[in-house]
Amino acid sequence: ARTVPDNIGLLYHKHLAMFGPREMLLSSEEPVVRQFLNAQRVGPIGMSEEKDAGELAAEAGQELPPLPPIPLQLEPSNGIPRRSQRPPGEWCEQHGITPPPGSFQADAAIATR
Repeated sequence: ARTVPDNIGLLYHKHLAMFGPREMLLSSEEPVVRQFLNAQRVGPIGMSEEKDAGELAAEAGQELPPLPPIPLQLEPSNGIPRRSQRPPGEWCEQHGITPPPGSFQADAAIATR
């Protein structure tokens, strides 16, 4: 989910929690999205999909770990860019979002912007 799709949708409690470009979800501060896509233990999702009030209260004072870097998107096997493919970091730049530190390091074009 972190390297392949152009867009990602996340269902939570039978509702669409968020849908959009890969970079939008990977840099999201939405608790459900952040917890699921970044494999974090702290957040609203529990082993039975929903945490009880005691578990949520115990986590209330915990600081969330920083978001991991957004990996570069894998290229299609034939090397031809997908129609909806964007240059790394373009969505974040267009929307004024600072990607997590270390995102897009391998792309020299981002470093020169």
